[in-house]
Amino acid sequence: MTARSGAESSRTTGARRTKDYLVAGRIVRPHGLRGEVVVEPEFDWIGRLRAGRPMFLGEDKRRARVSALRAQGARYLVGIEGCTTRSQAEKLRGQIVHLRPADLTPLPDGVYYRWQLVGLAVETDDGQPLGELVEIFATGANDVYEVRLEDGRRVLLPAIEPVVRGIDLEHGVVRIRLMPGLIDP
Repeated sequence: MTARSGAESSRTTGARRTKDYLVAGRIVRPHGLRGEVVVEPEFDWIGRLRAGRPMFLGEDKRRARVSALRAQGARYLVGIEGCTTRSQAEKLRGQIVHLRPADLTPLPDGVYYRWQLVGLAVETDDGQPLGELVEIFATGANDVYEVRLEDGRRVLLPAIEPVVRGIDLEHGVVRIRLMPGLIDP
């Protein structure tokens, strides 16, 4: 099992989750004359959402259907059904883009979105509770999980196979093997 988070091009996603939606990015400006918009993404969702799928815009989460989607450097160019002019696209500037998790194609086995892991309980592989996974940091070699222990201390644990023994999303638990020196003061 690979205890990676994110998608193939990024181990850790920046996606934040609200009740039923992921905060996927923000519309930064119109693009061209035909109503496309430039989206600054919070995580790599370009390969996970297809044309024809819905996105939800703004605080009131107005439903909009994606008509086209492509990468442009680190940003995405998005066509939205019914948005056919630059002036229509300009009205969307600054809007937050939300996606429903169910509208994204599944990740490969053993790969997780950040929002799936942050907030999970952390316990030892023999079932002893340790605390809560509160943050994930991407490093060059592997992710690092920040865990708030039950006594309030925070520790950093490498998200590597000898340490992370299992991730159980159904039960909301990350199981780790405590190796000498990982938590000791």
